[in-house]
Order: sequence, then structure tokens, then C-alpha cells
Amino acid sequence: MKLQALLDQLFPSGHHVELDGDVLRGEGQSADGPVALAGTTNHATLGAVELMALTRVLLDIMKKSPGRPILLLVDNRGQRMAFKEELLGLSQYIANLVKAQDAARRRGHKLLTLVHGDAIAGGFIACGLCADRVYAVADAQTSVMALPAVARVTKLPLEQLERLAKTTPVFAPGVDNFHKMGGLHEIWKEQLDQRLLSALRSHGVEDDRAELGFQRGGRTLARDVARMVENAP
Repeated sequence: MKLQALLDQLFPSGHHVELDGDVLRGEGQSADGPVALAGTTNHATLGAVELMALTRVLLDIMKKSPGRPILLLVDNRGQRMAFKEELLGLSQYIANLVKAQDAARRRGHKLLTLVHGDAIAGGFIACGLCADRVYAVADAQTSVMALPAVARVTKLPLEQLERLAKTTPVFAPGVDNFHKMGGLHEIWKEQLDQRLLSALRSHGVEDDRAELGFQRGGRTLARDVARMVENAP
């Protein structure tokens, strides 16, 4: 969904967003008050510059608007695959952004993610997956790794992976499969302002994604394995 159309539906009472390249910051007016906005658009690719910009946005929100709910709007095609970025230590920039999100949570900010375009690989890990609750609009696209890349890493034939993707959500891209695995709490199709309001009011910080994946049949072992590890002597 285009950013302007998304904002109009989320915040019919008004919104203001500024863009720094493909990184956004701003504020929307919900029925329960202002919501701070941060994230990406235009199918961004996240390198060191973008990751630092997002971190600054979150730090500014914590400093200037303590306790205000934060909505991460996600549309990116993953981390920038470049030798320069790796030399700069891209993984540390990703970790820094994740720490900023955790700091916001510890300081009392409700932290929600809404995927409105692409959400792929390290870009999704850096900005989106570690929020308290993760949502997506119906026409968004989520993927941990494209199947051709999975084929290269696993050495399995692409045709075999494509067959597996038809019945096994773990191998398949798309919001419906991510929802089955518990990676998305809900898929929003209409009345986005009311969906957001409900998410803010029913907000929780417990990580229930393994339980959701079990209930939906997308990940039938993750919950029990996690419990075994947690309860191991």
C-alpha cells in the first residue's frame, strides 16, 4: 500500500510525516491521542546510513515524547548487500537499531509494527520483528529469504523448495504464511484506524509468537521445543 493512502486510513484525524531518503518520521492522531511514527518506505534497502537514521528517530522519540506509542511502518527489501557495508560492520548497526527498540519498550513505549510494503531478511529483523506486536496490510509481502537464496544456502533444488512452499509455511513467502507461523499477529484488510486503535488498547509485551504458530498449524514444534529448553535442568 502506498504510504500516503496508508496514513490517510490509519489517521483520518490527521498526520504529519517527514522523509529523509527512504526513512520516515512523524506523528499521527489516533482517537486515543498522538502516535509517534518511524520506519521505511519506497522499498528501501537498509545500509549503515539508513540504520543510523532510524536509530536517531527512535532516540528522538524517547527524548522528546516519553511514553508515547510508537508505530513502525515497514517497507524494505532487506539489508544492503555490499562489501562496503560489511566492512563498516553492518550487523552491528542492525544490533544497534534493535537495542534502541528494546530501550523504547523498557522506557514504557508501546511498540507496534505495520508492514505496508516489503519486509525481507535483515531489513525486517532490524526494523519490525522485535516489536511487541507485528501486523501487516493484506497486500504486503514478507519473506525471511527468497527461495532461490534458500536453495543456494541449503544446496536443495529450487524445484523441491517450491513444492515444499506449497504445504509448509516456513519455506513460503507472503503474509498469509507468515501469519500461520505466528510471525504476524493480524493481517489488516479494512478499517485500519480501528484496527490500530484496537491494537493499542489490547497491547501486550509477552512474546506469544510460538504459541500462535502452534495454534495456526504453521509451526507445530517451536512452542514445545522452547518450553523444553526453558525447563531444562
